[in-house]
Amino acid sequence: MLQDALDPAGAQRRLAHHGLDAQRPVVLAVVRRTPDEHLGVALSGHPHLTLRRGDDRLVLAEPGFTEALADLPGAVCGVSRPFTVGEPLRVARQEAEWAAGRAEEAGKPLVHYGEDATGRWLPEDRRLLAALVEQVLGEALRYDRTHGSQLLVSVRTWMERDRRTEDAAAALHIHPNTLGYRLRRFGEVTGRDLTTTAAFTEVWFAVRAATELGVAAEGP
Repeated sequence: MLQDALDPAGAQRRLAHHGLDAQRPVVLAVVRRTPDEHLGVALSGHPHLTLRRGDDRLVLAEPGFTEALADLPGAVCGVSRPFTVGEPLRVARQEAEWAAGRAEEAGKPLVHYGEDATGRWLPEDRRLLAALVEQVLGEALRYDRTHGSQLLVSVRTWMERDRRTEDAAAALHIHPNTLGYRLRRFGEVTGRDLTTTAAFTEVWFAVRAATELGVAAEGP
């Protein structure tokens, strides 16, 4: 199904064989950082298909099973939008991986695709995304590379925690005063004062675009 090698009728038969009603919507989840035995317990009682891809576990099941994922200790999970059998599974996988990435960044155990409405407003053209990143974050990215600093990851962590300086500093394992300095330095390097709504919004969209492109700095 991931390779689009099965026609819808064939996929429906496979799902029915595993106890899934192919006439009802399903979701695809990407689960990270959890042992197989813990995942197996969470999925017990829920008809599903599971596939290992590197360190990820891909789980196909009906939407109701995802509540159990939030209780997996230490796990990070991303869930696609509901879809019907016959739609390209690669789209659901991209959504689930995107959501899992957001969960890791925000320190959440579970994120459903679409919870972060920012993605709806970003252009799909990767060239436009790259242009946005370069225009807004280019100087900060080059500064970080040159000085071995963490301006961008600090700004991103602060934004993702709703500008709660204490929480963001704890996630970064630095003193709040150090975070404050990094935020001011980011503003100096990029020419964007994060205390203004216009600059904050522009930087937030650029940070999301950088994450989409896989160029955002690694964070906590």
